[in-house]
Amino acid sequence: MGRGFVALGPTGPLLLVAMTVPLVGTVVLAATSSQWLPMFGSDVGSFAAFCVAAAIAAAACLLPTHATSLVAGFLFGGWLGSFGAWTVVVSGAVLAFAMWQPFVGGRAVQALARSPRAMVVQRALLHRSFLRTVWVIALLRLSPLVPFAATNILLAAFGVRGPAFFLATVLGTTPRAVGAAVVGAQLSELDWRAGGGAWQTWLAIGATLLAIAVVGRIARSALQRETDARSPAA
Repeated sequence: MGRGFVALGPTGPLLLVAMTVPLVGTVVLAATSSQWLPMFGSDVGSFAAFCVAAAIAAAACLLPTHATSLVAGFLFGGWLGSFGAWTVVVSGAVLAFAMWQPFVGGRAVQALARSPRAMVVQRALLHRSFLRTVWVIALLRLSPLVPFAATNILLAAFGVRGPAFFLATVLGTTPRAVGAAVVGAQLSELDWRAGGGAWQTWLAIGATLLAIAVVGRIARSALQRETDARSPAA
């Protein structure tokens, strides 16, 4: 595992950053909320400034999107807050993809190429049909199994095509972003422990189980085809 981590080059450390720094960012955001919350009003300028700042923070792995969505709902209400939360998540993902792909892509693919089995699975998951790629990524986005920032880096590193990345991100992140914004809009005080309710919990669990099942099935089928292709003809 250590050798594989090193072989990924900059992707490995970035994944660690993407899985830890957003948690720290949430703590800092909560601790300083009395300083920055008064800076935002209900005007268009405040809404635009929030969306830009939150999208950059999410793309740079500084904040988790459930926190930005919760704040969007709290600041701007259910409808506008939901749109803001969605805008932050989608634009943050696109920005992260464009930012990280040139930096991490080549080294990660080279590391995969050293393992023929891993390369077979990667191609089956992300380089077959457009709809299959969208389906797999959307499930990963719906599931909390891999954090938002880490998913951006992984997909950029593995060379996912831009249109598939964008469509799957829209489909997979919208329910959770809007759900968190709706919860935020119902708060009289910003409560960082607020969740998305039972429906979001069941959605996350279902998406996780389905993602594991779908990815596992595609991986097994790809490896079986590879094994059959290498077997001598009877």
